[in-house]
Amino acid sequence: MRRPDKTATAALGAFGAVCAVAGGGMRIVSAFIPWAPASPWLETLYGAIDICLLFGLIAVYLHAATRIGLVGLVFFIVSLVADASIVGPDAAMFGIDFYSVGVAGLLVGLAGLSVQLLRTKVLPVPAGLWLCSVVAGFGSSALGAKLGVVAAGGVFGLAFLCAGVLILTRAAASIPGSTPASTPASTPASTPAPAAAS
Repeated sequence: MRRPDKTATAALGAFGAVCAVAGGGMRIVSAFIPWAPASPWLETLYGAIDICLLFGLIAVYLHAATRIGLVGLVFFIVSLVADASIVGPDAAMFGIDFYSVGVAGLLVGLAGLSVQLLRTKVLPVPAGLWLCSVVAGFGSSALGAKLGVVAAGGVFGLAFLCAGVLILTRAAASIPGSTPASTPASTPASTPAPAAAS
């Protein structure tokens, strides 16, 4: 089997990181916009956010894949599938609110992925923010605290934004020639030997 092209993988990771920044920023803003059911522009906004975060998750996994192992892969897949399930208009069928189920799956998957990221010291700041948003989200929902839900959404978006910035920064730093080459120390001129006495 042919190995994946590293250039293509790097390009996907960079694209996902940009999406993470964009999606995270939009998620922070959307946390302060009151929800209105059946609003076309809000559905479009949240659809764009979910798609951006989908690619952002891929960038996070590509960045950390060699460190987080099989457990990290499993939680990444859970997060990815859950995020994909909530893209588009909210749906409720068979008495099940699939959006709520998808959000819960995304939070559980991100919590597990974050633990792996913290354990392996990969993207620890975004991982810590994701864990905070998960705890705040579940806690606020259980207590009916609307302000806590808003805060959780903002922190959730901030985590993606930070992850995207960190991935892009480290990718740029790894490009050959991105840092100035070290200048070799100048060699002092040789001192001419004293002339032999006549």
